[in-house]
Amino acid sequence: MVYQKNLDDFGTLDTDKKIITIRDNLKPQELLDTLLHEAFHACLEISGLSYLLDDENKEEALVRAFDSLMLPTIKRELKKVAK
Repeated sequence: MVYQKNLDDFGTLDTDKKIITIRDNLKPQELLDTLLHEAFHACLEISGLSYLLDDENKEEALVRAFDSLMLPTIKRELKKVAK
């Protein structure tokens, strides 16, 4: 993972280089959300599912569904572990 100033998006994934780039001025909660969002993109890519989707809009819709459905659970469980 690398940080970059002036990144237009909150984060990006370069699967060829295996790098997630995160905008460097994100708040901690935004950073966690973005890292998990990009990591899910990486999961789809590594598993080959992104090739089956073959459409950036469909992939982004799937990842955003993950964001809405799974991120609250992940965050809640991380808080329990951090105590």
